[in-house]
Amino acid sequence: MDTAIDPFGIEALVGRIRYHRLAAVTLAGTYVLMLLGAYTSAIGAGLSCPDWPMCYGTVVPFFHPEIMTNSPYSALQIFAEWAHRGLAMIVGLLIVATALCGWTRADRRLIRWSAATAVLLLPLQIVLGGLTVTAALQPIVVTAHLATATLILLALTTTTVGSWSKRRCSDKD
Repeated sequence: MDTAIDPFGIEALVGRIRYHRLAAVTLAGTYVLMLLGAYTSAIGAGLSCPDWPMCYGTVVPFFHPEIMTNSPYSALQIFAEWAHRGLAMIVGLLIVATALCGWTRADRRLIRWSAATAVLLLPLQIVLGGLTVTAALQPIVVTAHLATATLILLALTTTTVGSWSKRRCSDKD
């Protein structure tokens, strides 16, 4: 934008704050998703939706009372696994949005590349999430799923912290 029209850089500041909010919401959502995954595992609900990507062959198993009564898992266990999958879809879309906005609007290389790293790890994380169920909770798969989530969280933390920085940096940093 022409400095004569915006001499104080207000538009750039507003854009930075908006991007920072998107990055922060994505980071928080990713962390909550990881906590929900840990909770799901802790209550023994990792296989309470025995198929993937559906849950008992449906999107919402709670609309089918026969599923709930015939399942060896409790409604809480099924809900925890189902909610983890649903939140994962929402967070995945937020990660894509954060990366796209970061790549097209961020003025710092660190922000662009850390957001891109998160989105590049996303397909691997999705595959590992599916394998966690289809491979019946094999420890190596579950560990790889958590490790990839941790790398995504790290990349998003870098993106979020970098987007808050008031220091204007050139592409050299």
